[in-house]
Amino acid sequence: MLNTFRARTNCEQEAKFVQDRIVSVERTVAELCHVFAQYSRKAARLRDKGDEIAKITLEHAETENINKSLSLALENFADCISLLSSYGDLRVQNIETKVIKEFGRYEDICKHAKDEVKQIYNAREKEIARKRQLERIKERNPRNRQQIIQAETELVKASAEFSKTLHNLEEKSTEFEKQKLHDVKSILLDFVSTEMGYHAKALEVLTNAYKAVSSIDEEADLQEFKRSLRHPDASRGSRSRSLFRSANSLGSLGALFSSNPKKPDGIPRSRSKSQETLDSMKQSISETEDSLSDTNISENLSDPEEPSSPIKPRKRK
Repeated sequence: MLNTFRARTNCEQEAKFVQDRIVSVERTVAELCHVFAQYSRKAARLRDKGDEIAKITLEHAETENINKSLSLALENFADCISLLSSYGDLRVQNIETKVIKEFGRYEDICKHAKDEVKQIYNAREKEIARKRQLERIKERNPRNRQQIIQAETELVKASAEFSKTLHNLEEKSTEFEKQKLHDVKSILLDFVSTEMGYHAKALEVLTNAYKAVSSIDEEADLQEFKRSLRHPDASRGSRSRSLFRSANSLGSLGALFSSNPKKPDGIPRSRSKSQETLDSMKQSISETEDSLSDTNISENLSDPEEPSSPIKPRKRK
């Protein structure tokens, strides 16, 4: 009887140990899940800031018209940062899928394990209740052999159920501990692999970004700036220059063929070479027309039968 009591006491201590172990694992895994979720959110914000850096850098590269090497370097730098943000997005997805989600599964696993421990206590309480029932029957009806045998049978069943539940608890607790060790190891290795892959790619991309920034030719861009400073119009875009030239050409043509060009009051302006050429052409045409008209008049007076046209018809052969 004493050995049985000791065995039952050890079983209760074992169940209490398993229950405390499950609670400890649940608390530890919950804290790990929480801190990795914070880490993932920080990485996601870093990814978003990388996208902003790439966007703003690319906008500056497109608006830079003077420093050609700087513009090209900014464009390549923006591409590198954008690619780094893409790797950062994959990094966040892997952390959420392989780490946070897997740790989150332990909420249900621990809940199920605690329910199994409760079955031990329920089986133990049922065994104690059957034992007390048997003792009451023996005290009240010591001669009622049938009730005593029935109570003893129920006590034996309760004890067997308790032993079976205790054996299952030992197996389940061992399996739980084994699964916890495997999962924690696997999850942390997945996290480390994700970080190693991201940082390896990040090192490669940042190396290209470093080369892009190093390719900026400071001296050439400075000389280009000095030339643009001396000739500001040359720094405009090709489209703006072409439109500007077209406007000037149309204006000069309008001034050339204008019959009455307007002159500002009080500011005498000399005749342009184009205007002088046009006037000389008009004068020569007028002189030619006058000479032709005089010739026609003289021919008409000398031979009235000839046609008035100065061009004679060609004779047929």
